[in-house]
Amino acid sequence: MSSLAVHPIDPADGGPYSVAVTSDGAVWCSLVHAGAVLRRDPDGSVVVLWLGDSSQPAQVAAAGSDSVLVADMAANAVLLVGPTGVLRRTDAPSPGAQPYGVTSLHDGTAWFTEMGNDSLGRIGILGGVAEFATGTLDGVVSMVAASGDSLWFTANQANVVGYVRGADAVPALFPLPTSEAGPVGIVVGDDGAAWFTEILAGQIGRVDRAGRVVEHPLPDRHSKPHAIVRDARPDGGCWFTLWGSNELGHVTLDGSFSFVSLAETGHEEPHGLAVGADGTVWVAMETGALVAVTP
Repeated sequence: MSSLAVHPIDPADGGPYSVAVTSDGAVWCSLVHAGAVLRRDPDGSVVVLWLGDSSQPAQVAAAGSDSVLVADMAANAVLLVGPTGVLRRTDAPSPGAQPYGVTSLHDGTAWFTEMGNDSLGRIGILGGVAEFATGTLDGVVSMVAASGDSLWFTANQANVVGYVRGADAVPALFPLPTSEAGPVGIVVGDDGAAWFTEILAGQIGRVDRAGRVVEHPLPDRHSKPHAIVRDARPDGGCWFTLWGSNELGHVTLDGSFSFVSLAETGHEEPHGLAVGADGTVWVAMETGALVAVTP
């Protein structure tokens, strides 16, 4: 049976949203309603790093041993944040781009989604920024995941998953079999395929580089799966959050499901999650807590 440890967030209304774990063992969490990022060290000490009044941090992603990338929708920028605060700010070239998802590649570049204009952004190692159209129209390009030198992304309203090989930035778009499925979270699994959530259809999907899509219906089709990450165990499948049913879910590579109820935490609205080196699953509960789940 899984054990749960609840760590309340201050400010309580900060809106814990996205989670990342850096190699120094720190757990990072964006506070979408507070304009801040929280860092929790392995010894349990916590610091809240304020990003400014115009900030609305969405996704965070590990960028180094002790720093994270932060996609800031309201500031229209991507931030590099370290233990003491913002180390670098990179503005999106297009006004109203609304950076939402963010990740880094092995070559040192950072990529982000532009939810406001159907584009991907690329930050080079020298700081230059380029934007690339995804080929969707009002698609709400949402989350992004990296595999080596390649990218996967979801376009929520276009009902597609996109793939970009290397740095050529010419996306291949793979339509989903279920109409209006609402893809959101995405991750690259141990099998090399992309696994993603369908928040409107109540399904977990898998797509390989050839565009073959398999959808696994959840027992509760109204559970609203949101974010998804790889399990730390080899061939361990993926963990995902269920915003509607207040659960943590797990899917194996053959599509079998198991679930952990988060109701006993006293909090609701699980959004982002990340897995530590020890296998602990950290879940952001938007009602005001980080929950550590030991499988």
